[in-house]
Amino acid sequence: MKKSKLISGIMALTMAVSGMSFSASAADVGVKVGSATKDPGETFRIDVDLSGVPSSGLNAVDFAISYDSSLIDITDVSAGSIIGTSAASAEGSDLGKTVFNWNKVNGQVVIVYATGADTSSWIKSSGTFATISGTVASTAAKGSVADLKVVAVKRPDYPDGADNTSIIFSAAADSVTDYTAAPTNGAIQIGEEETDPPAKKMIGDVDCSGDVKIADAVLLARYVAEDNVNVTAQGKINADCFDAGDGKLTSDDIASLLKYLAGAVRELPET
Repeated sequence: MKKSKLISGIMALTMAVSGMSFSASAADVGVKVGSATKDPGETFRIDVDLSGVPSSGLNAVDFAISYDSSLIDITDVSAGSIIGTSAASAEGSDLGKTVFNWNKVNGQVVIVYATGADTSSWIKSSGTFATISGTVASTAAKGSVADLKVVAVKRPDYPDGADNTSIIFSAAADSVTDYTAAPTNGAIQIGEEETDPPAKKMIGDVDCSGDVKIADAVLLARYVAEDNVNVTAQGKINADCFDAGDGKLTSDDIASLLKYLAGAVRELPET
């Protein structure tokens, strides 16, 4: 009996992979990979969900998720709730552990599900098919993105040795019904991109040197007089020394800055 189930399970996946289907391709099965935002060194858990699972069920699933191993490391893939335990129980103690398998190879995490148990043990509902666990590399740059793409497994297809190009969602028994995959890719967003901090606002620092000094008053006076001088956008904000926020630079701003430098006023802006 166990040998028969093993042969049946192997045949289910082999028939699906080799395209030996006696039924036309059926409706789409959606496969959605989750997303998360994590900092370098943090762990993550991402669900892989199926939708549009046919009521008649699936017993052969074969696909991979590609990822950048320099950005993240996959540490585990566990079977999701829609797989259940009935197929493993039906296969028996020696074969039950072979129903759901995963492996890391060629920049992919390969996920395979296959059972030769009767249709009552097949996947028959939408929901979480697998959960992927991993860690973001400590050297990953903030702002980078590790894409998680649903792809065909990188392996030779048999018997001609051509590359495999098929993502398999099939019902394989006496005949095979293939379902077209409709992928939704996911990603790990690694922190937020680091940017230069905004310039510090210092009223009176017209030349943005970090200090308020007589040179700032001279520069402001020349700017107000429409002399040919360059004052940056931040410098114009800093130059608003009188009635700050009015957006105008006039002789009043020059006078307030000179009073401050002379010690006549203790704080800028002067109102």
